[in-house]
Amino acid sequence: MCVSAAVLLVLAQGCLMPQSVDPANTRPHTIPRVDVINLPDYLLKPTMLLYPRGPADPTSCHCVLDVSISIIADDPTVNVEGRLFVDYDLSVPTSQRRVDTKVLEGDFQSSKTTRGPVHFTIDADQFGLTPTPDIHVFELVLAEQAGFAADSVSPSQRATKPGYESSVLKFVVEVRAQDPLRPTCDVQAVAPQVRSCSP
Repeated sequence: MCVSAAVLLVLAQGCLMPQSVDPANTRPHTIPRVDVINLPDYLLKPTMLLYPRGPADPTSCHCVLDVSISIIADDPTVNVEGRLFVDYDLSVPTSQRRVDTKVLEGDFQSSKTTRGPVHFTIDADQFGLTPTPDIHVFELVLAEQAGFAADSVSPSQRATKPGYESSVLKFVVEVRAQDPLRPTCDVQAVAPQVRSCSP
């Protein structure tokens, strides 16, 4: 009796349990996107006005747009990258450079799917935005950081690798020329325009 029990125990240890052959990670890649429910009012308007400088502004002062955006990523552990473009045109290689990049790092200790808000500074001087033409289209491209393809893949700097997808938020900035009724650019300033002065 003892011998047969021992034999059964040895045989049981040698039996293999069926194992799953499915990949360990079956979760699809997340598509980060802008939290449109909580967009600031100024992003709901057709255009945002920017008066970069007033006639009485010293050279050390000018106005910029401080655009605030919250991001949703269903997987809180992945790094999300936002790439900002202005007047992107496939036929104009110089327009395909990103004017700003923000990385929102993932967190294994959090279950929150909303990140930010992240701030983008629209500076007419820095981006070479002029009143002629006065309308400039900005595009914020969001994807998992690991999902962006090499910059040489078309469309340049915004393509994603196979299996990944991106989302895009577009907004329009209208750059205005100096106005005698606005001696400084912050007169009658409307959000998100703010005055910035260097020391």
